[in-house]
Amino acid sequence: MGNQFTQQSSLSSLIENQDLMAAVKLLQNGANPNELNQKGKSCLRLALEQGNSQIYRILHQISGEIIPPLVNETPLHHAVRHNHTKLVRMFLRNPTAFPNYKNAKNSEGQTSLHIAAMLGYSEIVALLLKYNAQADSKDKYGKTPRDLAIESDSPQLNEILELLGSEELIVRTPNPGKEVKESPHMRRISSKSTHFSSQIDSENNLLALEVALKDSLIPLIPSEEVKFCEIINRGSSCVVYKGMWRGTDIAIKQFKIEYSTSAKELEKFIKEMQILSKIRHPNLILLMGVCIDQPNLCLLSELVQNCSLFQAIHKSQKPLTIENRFKIAIQITQGLVYLHSNNPPIIHRDLKPENCLLDESFNIKIADFGLARPLTRFIGEEIQTTVCIGTTRFMAPELFDKSKSKSIGVGVDIWALGCIFIEVFSGKRPWSHISTADVNCIYYELFNKKPIPIPTCIPEPVRKIISKCCDYFPLNRPTASNILHELISIKSQFM
Repeated sequence: MGNQFTQQSSLSSLIENQDLMAAVKLLQNGANPNELNQKGKSCLRLALEQGNSQIYRILHQISGEIIPPLVNETPLHHAVRHNHTKLVRMFLRNPTAFPNYKNAKNSEGQTSLHIAAMLGYSEIVALLLKYNAQADSKDKYGKTPRDLAIESDSPQLNEILELLGSEELIVRTPNPGKEVKESPHMRRISSKSTHFSSQIDSENNLLALEVALKDSLIPLIPSEEVKFCEIINRGSSCVVYKGMWRGTDIAIKQFKIEYSTSAKELEKFIKEMQILSKIRHPNLILLMGVCIDQPNLCLLSELVQNCSLFQAIHKSQKPLTIENRFKIAIQITQGLVYLHSNNPPIIHRDLKPENCLLDESFNIKIADFGLARPLTRFIGEEIQTTVCIGTTRFMAPELFDKSKSKSIGVGVDIWALGCIFIEVFSGKRPWSHISTADVNCIYYELFNKKPIPIPTCIPEPVRKIISKCCDYFPLNRPTASNILHELISIKSQFM
């Protein structure tokens, strides 16, 4: 080809070949960063496409331009879309050197966090959240990053949901978007449409539900009396709506269609319904009734208007005071005292800040009893592992070991309570030194009986309680009643 390239063309070829040192020397000798290569691209554009953070920064500092310019998105959007983690980190770490792109929206109303969540880039999601990207931002279709993550087929889905404030295992159903968009209270039973009884595998399943309702004395609420409003949460098995029933604000937990059609899933619905029907306590969510005359079964409960404890700790603009932290810890423990004082004791099995609802006066309601069981029934069940029976960061070591199934009891809730205290009093997740991407490493720590790290910023008396709660031998852990007495006695030291 001969010596037909200009100095700037040589610069672009060096950048394309990622020869940083040679490119820098040319720039020092006066090469023009804004001349184009043979394809009409500037050097800054090439650096962006390659994800080359070093040369991008140098070119940006000497007024390099992106030619051709990006269409309807920022350089951060582009870097996220192409999974250029180093470039993303550079943009976020240097707010004075680069424009503040983190909450900027593209033509679809999507932030960079929307893109990362949708594409399953958990490391980038973590980076964006670390630098305070808005997790609740909505695109032009009203969808948050969490919504897009759930709709995706990403193998990193659960890690991303944990980062966005939910550590639940998500089981996607066919066409998930359709179920969300549809107004479930408008679906009517008719001979021409799919209806509840035709979707039950056998009449025995329907009979089992009717018997359970009768035995539990749970109000059966016609769906025509219930108004569905906006979605307030999604989980592995359900969508939670804000709703209205007879002039009262309620929460509607609408289960996926499998809970109507599968005997196994229906049994889970019945168990949660039976647990909720037996409990009455100021710090536990109140069941108001059930709807079974629609394709999707629904539990109706009281509505807690404010937020989850997780959101109050990690998302609120106002930090919790030490008084609020003690109030929250005491109330969660009070709810646990009540559950464990039943005969037989009721084990929650999925205690975590996401399942503790908080009103504006810092009153706690423990919710999500999908894994809760009376102790006698739990012992007879097949013991599973990992996220199938809880959330890894809050799971007691015996839950990972089938050989220790006989030792599983109220102690699993006490371990989780200690983990919650870590988060309440320090603002850090339990096992916070282990990233979400490596969350399975927690099992390795538990297997080797490593003490759970307790941040030194937590008051010493509370640290001692946590240490006792997270003892590797379940019988050594204190009862909820003992923990409650200790919390009340030490609270006065900090008020």
